[in-house]
Amino acid sequence: MKFKPRFPFLFALSLIIMVELFSFTAYFQPSLQAYLLAASFLAVFLLSLKNLELGLLIAAVELVIGSKGHLFSQVIFGFPVSLRLAIWAALMLAALIFIIRHGVRRSWQDYLRSFKFWPYLIAFVALIIIGIAQGLLRGYDFVTILSDANAWLFLGLIIPILIVYAQADAEKLKRLQQYFFLALVWLSFKTLALVFIFSHNLLIMPDIYLWVRRSGIGEITAMGGGWQRVFIQSQIYAPIAYFALLMSLVYSKIAKSRQALIIGALSVLMAVIIISMSRSFWLAFGAAGALMALYSFRLDYKKYFRAFLYLLLSLLGAAIIIFITVKFPFPNPNAGLSADALAARLDFSGDEAALASRWSQLPNLWSEIKRSPLVGLGFGSSVSYYSQDPRVLAENPDGWYTTYAFEWAYLDTWLKLGIIGLTPLLIWLILQLSYWLRSSGEHRPLYLSLAAGLIFLMTVNIFTPYLNHPLGLAFLLFSSCFFQQKHYNTN
Repeated sequence: MKFKPRFPFLFALSLIIMVELFSFTAYFQPSLQAYLLAASFLAVFLLSLKNLELGLLIAAVELVIGSKGHLFSQVIFGFPVSLRLAIWAALMLAALIFIIRHGVRRSWQDYLRSFKFWPYLIAFVALIIIGIAQGLLRGYDFVTILSDANAWLFLGLIIPILIVYAQADAEKLKRLQQYFFLALVWLSFKTLALVFIFSHNLLIMPDIYLWVRRSGIGEITAMGGGWQRVFIQSQIYAPIAYFALLMSLVYSKIAKSRQALIIGALSVLMAVIIISMSRSFWLAFGAAGALMALYSFRLDYKKYFRAFLYLLLSLLGAAIIIFITVKFPFPNPNAGLSADALAARLDFSGDEAALASRWSQLPNLWSEIKRSPLVGLGFGSSVSYYSQDPRVLAENPDGWYTTYAFEWAYLDTWLKLGIIGLTPLLIWLILQLSYWLRSSGEHRPLYLSLAAGLIFLMTVNIFTPYLNHPLGLAFLLFSSCFFQQKHYNTN
């Protein structure tokens, strides 16, 4: 008998809350982690075997709510196995079984060959394999090599994505959007709930802080002036969703009542973007917005004014939401609100510890790149630099820190794979962006919002690693299915 909940979105939201509660419990009862991981793998595998689309929807939701992907996590044979990795493995196994049942040749003809970027993806994957081999030949630690390269495994998800969406009907694509926004609703609620908890000194605050830190969900930092910075890595999707809603308002005819609802949603997303206090988010958001305005509104100045009006309204709405969250009179509001913290985040002078550490990476990273600029040094290659990060200073009082992971993401890829490894990735990004920008017809708002999202990610990736991480790669892979749909349903 096929199970079909009467209210699917309410049911999905209930499952999200259940997973979050299990995650919170497991980080204080570590013995549960392995069981939860095994149960998650089996559940996603069996569901994907029955309906591969359902498995992909689970993966999409987990990306939004799971941040780094460690809602459940267990070290197995010295390698950390996360919930995200378990979901990925379940989907890949289910996709492999689907291809065997369907036939390799038929699967290629019916689903996989429709992906227009195969040459660049295959070239890039080949260079990733070479990068792993280079790391092994140079004698880097095996676990370090795997930890450094494992994010790129996520590219394999293109196989189940194309099986489900390459010839997808509009209903499947609509469901993908709906569950993405449902997960964003939860992420926005979680962001505001964390701000409320830490601005009101609730009794549960120490346990929540430990869970957030141990699970890698995000960072919570007192910024002064009453501000609590709640940064969750998957907040990267908030600006992308903002552009999608903004484009729908600017380009589509929407009823007044629905316009008010969308402006409210824009306000919530803007509040999340502000609360993240991520300078790279803010810079990329401004750059993507400005470039898209110049490109898409150049023939119609009314659209400039409409977009600017919605931006102002969402800023006002975000300010009200943040104020109510922080100053709500019950049970014990103890925070003020000052613009000083926001002003400090807009200071790019380099005196702030995290910013200073990021800049101090640059010369040493360049020096290592110059050792092998063409083919790179392989995965596991590391660089030492002086850091002012308090966490680094606590372990190394002299401030010197050695790592294989860098904030400058394009340079990170250049260091590991060389310029020949970076090139196919850049070509793929630029080609996909060009398709969105050249779109036309009734779906133009969607394609332009995807273009804005990609510009945003490409800009963020200069300063913060996202396009060498599942969070950024997921957008690249899932958005490609809309490109495929464009070719099946031309306007």
